[in-house]
Amino acid sequence: MRWKLLPVLACVSVLTGCAMSRADKLEAKSERVEKALLTEQRRIIETQDAERQARLDHLTQLRTLLSAANISLGVVPHTVPADKRDIAYDVLDEAYDTIQWNIPLGPRDQKRVLPRGFENGTLKLDR
Repeated sequence: MRWKLLPVLACVSVLTGCAMSRADKLEAKSERVEKALLTEQRRIIETQDAERQARLDHLTQLRTLLSAANISLGVVPHTVPADKRDIAYDVLDEAYDTIQWNIPLGPRDQKRVLPRGFENGTLKLDR
């Protein structure tokens, strides 16, 4: 009888373990982006690239945007009406993607622009 219960318990634990909220998924994405930023920063620090300082400045700007996105993510459940939260999460998801896309770029490379709803590091849902 025990062996019949084991597959059921395994399925239940897998299903409940995978149940992440949208905010949880975005928080995990933020952590991946931060890890990529830190890795790139370490790589740039170890190089003797002529544009080293400009690249570090670029990464600092991305870090500031990441911090702004993280703050926005934290306040969404408390400040954004329930019917607009999916839109806010969509904008933040795209902002995290954009930050990650821009990490390896140099100071003179064409950057991907932030989504309209997150221009200047501020979450704006009225656009």
